[in-house]
Amino acid sequence: MNGYFAAALAVLIWAAYPVATRAGVTGSFTAQELVTLRFGIGALLFLPYLLVHFRAITREAWLRGVPLTLFQGAGMGALVIFGLQFAPANHQAALGPGVCSTWVALLAFVVFARRPAPRIMIGATLCAIGVFALTSWGAGKHNPAVLGGDAMFLAASALGALYVLQLRSWGVSAMQAAAIVTVYSGVIVVPWHLWSASEPLWRVAPVELLWQTLWQGVLIGCVALIAFNQAITRLGPERSSAMIALVPVLSAVLGFIFLREVPSTGEVAAILAISAGVSVSASLPRQPGLDQSCDEASGLRGVAARIARF
Repeated sequence: MNGYFAAALAVLIWAAYPVATRAGVTGSFTAQELVTLRFGIGALLFLPYLLVHFRAITREAWLRGVPLTLFQGAGMGALVIFGLQFAPANHQAALGPGVCSTWVALLAFVVFARRPAPRIMIGATLCAIGVFALTSWGAGKHNPAVLGGDAMFLAASALGALYVLQLRSWGVSAMQAAAIVTVYSGVIVVPWHLWSASEPLWRVAPVELLWQTLWQGVLIGCVALIAFNQAITRLGPERSSAMIALVPVLSAVLGFIFLREVPSTGEVAAILAISAGVSVSASLPRQPGLDQSCDEASGLRGVAARIARF
């Protein structure tokens, strides 16, 4: 697969995922149902890997999968999907993958005492300006629901940043972490849904159910991961990560086309500032502990960057 095509495919999936999810939670699905599809289908896809490599996975990896599940699995996924009930898709793309590199730099400094380089600080500053502008727009509209959704997106990106840092610190392999986290999350959310759901999933039209199954379980969980792995292998991590700056902008365009979500001038400026911050941070030569950022929908960048080293 051509490196640029693979990177473009991953970026397109990450940009379109909040749009597809927003359409689902404002349409025929509850947020709980989409969380169930996200990790129930993903668990089925990753289960064969765990069965084949069961003996190769250490006891420590199985145990460390529990907090990783909170950081990148059910915890983060639920925050993103529930947040999309209240805030536009372009907010999720900007406040999720858009600011995750800022969280990585901040948490690496606070928790691990790793001093960020000047260009990372510049990128983080641009992202912070964008975040302030975007959340101020929600406050200016006096819409607490939008602010609540934005808060969920920021919390999800912080959890994704913790995932990247812990994955590096603990030495758990990327594929093992992805498989364990997804299966653990499935074990949690599927029984929870079966016990608490008031209506069955099959009440939804088959085409809609198939569409969300494709997005939640297949594209965001597997295809984007594999595609970005190929991009890093062929283009290198710096060039591939720089393309992530396109995600917030592209998601805003897709949200306008498919959801008729028209961003204000202030929102556009905020999204562009965040994208510029991501681009500046990604252009820096790799540094231990700070070279990887993560995705919303998903911390997929950090995971994919690890897989590319095998």
